[in-house]
Amino acid sequence: MPGRTLIWGIGNEIMGDDAAGLFCAELLRQRNIPWIHVCLCGTLPENYICTIERIHPETLLLLDASDMGLPPGETRLLSLSDIGGTAFSTHGIPADVLLSPYEASVRIRIIGIQPLRNTPGAGISPQVRSAAERAADAVCRRSWGNIPAFQRQNRSPR
Repeated sequence: MPGRTLIWGIGNEIMGDDAAGLFCAELLRQRNIPWIHVCLCGTLPENYICTIERIHPETLLLLDASDMGLPPGETRLLSLSDIGGTAFSTHGIPADVLLSPYEASVRIRIIGIQPLRNTPGAGISPQVRSAAERAADAVCRRSWGNIPAFQRQNRSPR
């Protein structure tokens, strides 16, 4: 059996589409797939760094809303270098700083979903909900590599 996959669902559940990563991770958690370990990190993924050392995953997938300047619900696959030096979404420590010590031993990828709105209490928009469902299906099929890669333009995703 292929190696274990660690999922970090990242986001703020009260800020509309910023909850996309949490929603997607919860869908995966509910499926109870033996090779997937899910952490619902909220806005503090740094609190889950110990799971990398405890689980020893082959792959770490971060699921998060990401403003990439795309239409709402568009999904892109990013690497740590794509987000270098920026705090991803609304969260504190930049993911590249947090995770770079693990890059030699763990394949780290980010599935970013373009939000429509990050309005308090708005809930997840239909476009983003659909994108999160498709992303969860891709993870279950181990086909997240088929998600289009992020193409840097004049901005970093955030």
